[in-house]
Formats: sequence, structure tokens, C-alpha cells
Amino acid sequence: MSEANRQTQSKDLAPVGPTEGDARRSHSKAWTISILMMAFLLLSVVSFSQTTRRFPGKESELISPDRHWTVQNVDRDQEPHHSILLKDNITGKTRKLSDYERGVGAVWSPDNHHLALNYYAGSDFTETAILSVDETIPKIDVQEAILPKIDIPDCDHCYFGVSRWLDDRRVVVHAWGYGNRSSLFCLCYIYTLSGSTTKCIRQPKPDGDVCETLTP
Repeated sequence: MSEANRQTQSKDLAPVGPTEGDARRSHSKAWTISILMMAFLLLSVVSFSQTTRRFPGKESELISPDRHWTVQNVDRDQEPHHSILLKDNITGKTRKLSDYERGVGAVWSPDNHHLALNYYAGSDFTETAILSVDETIPKIDVQEAILPKIDIPDCDHCYFGVSRWLDDRRVVVHAWGYGNRSSLFCLCYIYTLSGSTTKCIRQPKPDGDVCETLTP
């Protein structure tokens, strides 16, 4: 057989489709893309799940779900001992939201436009507010807004707190407490930023510290 015929036959015998090496490289590339996608989704879930925090604590900041805003906790030895600030991460502007003495729980809304703050102001009472990132919009005193519309037992130790947001306009509010003449109670309400209040269809059990554990 001539050299020209051998070269022609060799070309005819060469595979025309992807080789085993090509398949391995393609599989490896697809696996790498899958790993990167899983990592991105995991990071997204972790980022978006961090919408609540109690101050003071190990962490001094709480970033909004879209990372536009940062709630900052500042502690100091002199009065006021603690302050909550709001920083615009785009402009760098920071403003004080409030001072507090004992503790506060912060809960971001899904649309990043509002922040609920549960102030554990005393051993027997709380203060609950919803603030807008737009400083021209007045804050909402949640307790003042819902107390005339709900029926709670007469108590010496009464607490309120926003536990979570149902959507951009509605929050779940828990009221709990006890007193000399009343047994322990734990009630659930839905408050809308427009001002309406309704009782939750499913109520938590009144035993133990259920409401307190559900509320940041």
C-alpha cells in the first residue's frame, strides 16, 4: 500500500464525532457550572434570610435584603448607652433612628422600605415601631395603633412585638404577658400599614414563652 493510500485510510478511520476526552471535558464543565450555581443560590438564601437581629449582641449590623441599607448598633459607656443608626450604603449617609436602654429587635420588610423595631424598654413593657427608610414618612407606633382594636387581658406585664413581615405591607404582631389577676396569654394579630388590624386565624398556645421566642 502506498504512503498516500495509508494516509487516506487513516483519515477515513478517524472518529468524526466527539472523542472520549471531549465528553469528559464537557461533563467536567457542566459539573463546574452546577457547583457555581448551587453556591450562588446558597449565598442568596443566606443573604436574604438574615432579615432579623437582636441588639446588643455579637453582631452590630443588619443589612437589608437588597444590601442597600445597613442597620448599625452603637454601644457606649455613657448615656445614651445604645443607639440604632441607618446607613445608606450607596450614598454613605447615616442617620440616627433612636436611642435605647435595654434591647431592641430589628426586622426588615421584604421590599427593603420599612424596618420594624421591637424595643424591650423595661422589665414589664415594650415599645414597637415601624419606620420607613424615607425619613420624611412618620414612624408608626404599632402598639398605639392596634390597642384600641384588640381585646387583651388586663395584665401587669404586657409585651408587643413584630415577629415577621407577611409581605411588603403586613406584619405579624404578637402580644403576650401575665398579671396578678390574669393567666399567661399569647395572642397573634396581623397589622397592615394602612392601619387595619385582624386576629390571626391560627393562634399560638398560651403556655410557656411562645410569643417571646417567636419575636426578635
